[in-house]
Amino acid sequence: MKNKKHSMIPVAAGLLAILMSSAAATGTAQGTMPMTTKMPMHQEGMQGMPGMMDGPHHVLAMAYRDNLTTFAKALQGQVTKTKSVNLDLARPAAAEMRRSFDQMKEHHLAQVSMMGDHPTPAMMDTKQHKETHLTAVNEHLTELEAELNAAAPDPKKVAEHTSMILKHCAGMSEMSGKAKPHQMK
Repeated sequence: MKNKKHSMIPVAAGLLAILMSSAAATGTAQGTMPMTTKMPMHQEGMQGMPGMMDGPHHVLAMAYRDNLTTFAKALQGQVTKTKSVNLDLARPAAAEMRRSFDQMKEHHLAQVSMMGDHPTPAMMDTKQHKETHLTAVNEHLTELEAELNAAAPDPKKVAEHTSMILKHCAGMSEMSGKAKPHQMK
């Protein structure tokens, strides 16, 4: 019995070595494979604009947009589930949505100012596209805030405004056909 245990140790060690080298080879191979995931739409449209998507203002604006979206989803989910408006959730959520919107807009304007005096047509299309959605989000957010300040907010109106806010936040990530980079022929 003692003899069998000693003879299995080298076999087990050999198997372990093979497994480890196989795992290392797999990890190395996976690390060198080209990335095939698609860029988010807002990044695809900005490929012709060097440094624009890497800039701190763009990154921060997108983070604030994500925060705005998170609170809109939370509010919409609560209203949809309960068919009522819980003001202890709704008012703080709307306040955070407003704060995130204001910060997002501030960083968008700072990003636009970095375009300089001679923006490319793609930059101008991107700017106009984002500003259209920013205006719509602001309008629906203002209407949502007014609804939440009513004595008895209408859950349908709250759900409608949060839905439109989410739609326009998603639209900020999608580039209009004109703003997409030209394909090489």
